Amino acid sequence: MKSSLKKSLFVGLAALGFVAVAGSANANTASAKSYAKVTSNKALTTDATTRNVNVNGSNALYTKAGTLKGAKTVATKSTLANLKDNKTGQKNWRVYRVATTNRGSVYYKIVSFDKTYRGWIYGGKSQSAFAGGIDSYNTVTAPAANPDANGSVNSSASINTANQSNGLSATQKAATYKIATTGTANDGTQVTYSYPAWTQYKKGRVITDSTPYKDATFKVTDATTRTREGDLWVKIAATDAANAKANGWIKYSALKQATPTTPVTPTTKVGANQIGVKFVDQNGKELKTVVWTKGTTDANPWATLNKLAGNHELTSPVATIQGLAYQYLTEAAGITGYNWTGITNAQNDANNAAIKGASYGQTITITLNKEEGQHFFKSFKFLDNANLHAK
Repeated sequence: MKSSLKKSLFVGLAALGFVAVAGSANANTASAKSYAKVTSNKALTTDATTRNVNVNGSNALYTKAGTLKGAKTVATKSTLANLKDNKTGQKNWRVYRVATTNRGSVYYKIVSFDKTYRGWIYGGKSQSAFAGGIDSYNTVTAPAANPDANGSVNSSASINTANQSNGLSATQKAATYKIATTGTANDGTQVTYSYPAWTQYKKGRVITDSTPYKDATFKVTDATTRTREGDLWVKIAATDAANAKANGWIKYSALKQATPTTPVTPTTKVGANQIGVKFVDQNGKELKTVVWTKGTTDANPWATLNKLAGNHELTSPVATIQGLAYQYLTEAAGITGYNWTGITNAQNDANNAAIKGASYGQTITITLNKEEGQHFFKSFKFLDNANLHAK
């Protein structure tokens, strides 16, 4: 009896042990099946500047796709939610790899611009657009419009660059600038950059020391606002080709007006029916200020100036016509040895803006270059007189 009972207990316990082992094996099998597998993992080759993103806090950042076995958390959803509205460009993000899993999920590998965070984040179910834990992000935005952006150029105005976040006025666009404090500071105030600092991944300084350019003068050719910081940056181009190595982006507040324009003297006072033109060389030095009176048939100052330019358009996109127009205008002003040829594109744009925005009763500034090819334009003038004006 006892022997039979022992055998029954032994068989029962063995059966229970088998069930437990089988159950454990089944649990492990089920657990293993719960992990996803990567079916594709590749580097992105599209334009890198289109792959700037921002985290939104809806998904965490992992060492690998979050549903893969062994994935560890790099940054929690809470951490990323706090980084979303960070006010420094160092916390901009770049996407550079994409992976898909056998469950149809898309994961992106991203890195913060300061490289503090790097890992994989869920990106939705399609590669057609960034989704899931990231959103497309513009690291720069167009500055708020300046109400005087297309107004008249006041060449006698004193320009203050500090604390400005909106776009430039016509006068600011036409002005000539210097770097206010030269040196090596890597904070947007002393050196120039290939892009506004921290708005593109791995894009940095154009020059590391602006001291050699302490006397260089620049024109502004573009402007933008950094999205996170909200500060105004401008792209500058040297007025002298010898200083072109310093061309790049810098904070607008880091510039100062090169030479504040002296107001028109009483001897050259501009009347309500007159237009004043201050001619300067490429360094901003005044050559001569001339005042012309509106003609009886002149509809606007532009017409007055073009008439003085031999009825050639001073802002023509055709180089020969524009050069000829300046030849006539400088002769009308009694200026010799200087002309339009040789000025920079930025200076030409500033001249065009000043001419188109001119108003009677005001003085505009026009930049000229020391003339090297007088005979060239004189030959065109001869052809113009002989052929273009032939009856």
